[in-house]
Amino acid sequence: MALSKFRSKLLYKYIISYLLIFLVPFTVMSVVIYLNAVSSLREEIEHSNIYNLEQVRNMTDERLSELDTLSARISFDARLTPYMVSHGYYSGEATDELKKYKANSAIIEELFIYYHRNETLYSTHGSYSIDALLQNSYQIEQLGKEHLINDLQTKMPLIRVVNDVVINEEVHENLIVYFVPIAPNSENPHGTVMFFIEESTIINMIKNILGEIDGNVYVFNEEGQTIASTISDDSVKTANFASLLNGHTGVDTVEIEGKDYSTVSVQSEISGWRFVTVMDPNQFFGKLLNMQFFISSFLVGLFIVGLILAILFGKNQYKPIKHLFNIANKGNKANALLKGENELETIGKSFTTLYEDHELLNETVDLHQPFAKEQFLIRLLKGNYRDDQEIRSIMETLNISFKEGEFFVAIVHFETGTFCEENINEKDNVIQMVANIELNDASAYGVDLLYSDSIAIVVSFATSSSDDVNVLREEIVRAIQTFMENYFVHLPTIGVGLPYNNITKINRSYIEALATVEYTFSKPQGSVIYFEDIGTESKHLLGYLKEEQIKYVQSLKQGDNIVATEMLTDMFSALEKKELSINEMKCICFDIINTTLKTVSELGFNKHVTNLNSLIDFESINQLHKQLNHLVEVICNEVEIKKDSHNVKLREDVLTFIQRNYKMYEISLDYVAQEFFLSVSYLSRFIKEQTGVTFTQFIQDLRIQYVKNQLTGTDEPIKDIVVQVGYKDVANFIRKFKKIEGVTPGQYRKLHR
Repeated sequence: MALSKFRSKLLYKYIISYLLIFLVPFTVMSVVIYLNAVSSLREEIEHSNIYNLEQVRNMTDERLSELDTLSARISFDARLTPYMVSHGYYSGEATDELKKYKANSAIIEELFIYYHRNETLYSTHGSYSIDALLQNSYQIEQLGKEHLINDLQTKMPLIRVVNDVVINEEVHENLIVYFVPIAPNSENPHGTVMFFIEESTIINMIKNILGEIDGNVYVFNEEGQTIASTISDDSVKTANFASLLNGHTGVDTVEIEGKDYSTVSVQSEISGWRFVTVMDPNQFFGKLLNMQFFISSFLVGLFIVGLILAILFGKNQYKPIKHLFNIANKGNKANALLKGENELETIGKSFTTLYEDHELLNETVDLHQPFAKEQFLIRLLKGNYRDDQEIRSIMETLNISFKEGEFFVAIVHFETGTFCEENINEKDNVIQMVANIELNDASAYGVDLLYSDSIAIVVSFATSSSDDVNVLREEIVRAIQTFMENYFVHLPTIGVGLPYNNITKINRSYIEALATVEYTFSKPQGSVIYFEDIGTESKHLLGYLKEEQIKYVQSLKQGDNIVATEMLTDMFSALEKKELSINEMKCICFDIINTTLKTVSELGFNKHVTNLNSLIDFESINQLHKQLNHLVEVICNEVEIKKDSHNVKLREDVLTFIQRNYKMYEISLDYVAQEFFLSVSYLSRFIKEQTGVTFTQFIQDLRIQYVKNQLTGTDEPIKDIVVQVGYKDVANFIRKFKKIEGVTPGQYRKLHR
């Protein structure tokens, strides 16, 4: 009963918590929306209407500016001078030219040119006297001859509005006449261009921009005369409205015949025209009223939904906690209540051990982040690629560029201890700088051989039919040696494999270069050893198969089944072709068997030689070849498995050792290397490859995490925690901690307790 009551309190606490989380932003949001929605939306509506009307004004100004531009072009047109337009022969060309100008503007209904001291007007349909224009041709006598002549003498652009004008036998109810002096901006113009503009053109422009509005739109000139209008509300009289403008622009409310109307007005600084919209306030702010209703409904609905969700979330939140509580505290519920603990505290204590185990496991997870380019080159050296197209595709992706021609591998072997913890980055620098060695029509890429103080250099160089491949290879090797001379005091030894013209066979050159490294003990430091030289030196010992046997042994040690099988085939093919006695052939076969068994023994795989008698008592060369092929396949597979298992076990052992001892003050890269009998350079590279970070960074991450756990889980003094984790300089650690976490250890403890 007590447990049920206790649970109910926790459930109510969740429901109330969710409700409070919802109500705080909901209340603030409701107040803000209530206080600001009307004014914000009203301002938005006003700005939107002003912007649209300004668009109409700007469009109209652009069209009038186009007419001014046309007038200026006409004034400079040699085909439209007073002489040309009045000439009996050239007047036809002038008329055609005017037609072109008319076609350049979409708003011109007709245009005329008038030159001073001449009562003749010239248009796209020919010339007219002023009397003929007013009475017969266009019937616009309402302008009056005297007024028309005065307007044609204007020095500034001028606009008139006339009604019921006939143009080309078509009646135009409202026509805008625009007078532009020529030349424009001249104090003494010598003529005028008169443009006829249809009112409907202006109205269409307005409708295209404003769309269908529930009000009236007017365009007034500076004298208050209506130039154009579109009427949706007939109750608004233009005459009554025009008297109420009083030069005001922007949004306003006016009273017309006892009724309020919302108006928007803008004026053009270019033409002096005033653009006005008039509509009922309820229509003008109709969206605002709808929005108010929508917001009110939305807030009420949101409150109801929030209340329901708070209850549902509270129950759903409590269900898994109840389930976890039952699992974590089976048979001990009464004790949990007696201690004054709630379900969460009990669950937290129950799963602390599990969390700590998870953290330990998580720290040992493989964080390996392979370096794609290096991994590609290593796989290339191992012969993992058999498709030339696949290799080319990967090279293009990794931005690796090999020359088309010959390929070979050189291994640069440094003295033991050349790379240590103090200069561990030097090896990486050398590998990176290999690509920058100046080679003649060749390219080189370095690869770190992690198990030794050596690097492999993959070289490609272009050749032609007249080139000596070996000579070119020697020149490249000398360039590499010169680079090493400039970089190191003690010269490394360089072992060089044979060149091959197929990139898929580059692993053969790698095997050959590895074979040369075994001869470094007999050569002075800094020597260059070519694979073909070591075969030549020892031919008198083992005969003509020495070179093949060297490659055969090395390929077995590397686990390269392809090269090993190929070398076996070459050796047995050579036996078949040579004219040898039976005893000589048997001796060579036993030599091959002995070489194989010796290598298997060195690798520690004697258990795989299960039937030694059948291997020795071979009845034919082909039988021996097949048996050795099978044995080679088994041994190469075991080498690969051994490499993988060695890496996995070494990784687990090294990381486990570091995680158990990272709090030691004396722990270092040298300390760990000595523990596992590894070179410092190899261990550094190995840790970087397995964890993605350097040894120093890995130790620092472990120590920082330990300090953070102690800060939040204990009340121990910060100084004691820092000393426990292997730091003696507490002040230096605090600076380092703040740089990483952004706060001091003390501040971190306050924030995360």
